[in-house]
Amino acid sequence: MKRALLLSLFLAGCAAQPPRVVVQKVDVPVPVQVPCPATKLPPKPTLLPVAGTPAQVIRALVADLAIVMGDDDQVRALSQ
Repeated sequence: MKRALLLSLFLAGCAAQPPRVVVQKVDVPVPVQVPCPATKLPPKPTLLPVAGTPAQVIRALVADLAIVMGDDDQVRALSQ
């Protein structure tokens, strides 16, 4: 009797359907290094020609200093 029970259990176990294999596509995001876009710098300022009397030269140099400092402010604003 035990043998018949064991034999029926053994055969019943073999009659079970095998597990199904399900294939799924999974997208995995991968970080990629991308270079930072280069900031466009403003064009270089054109400085005034230095010629004339000493007073004119000093005025030209003061005007050039104002131009260069304004250009520096623009460059600093781009880096922030």
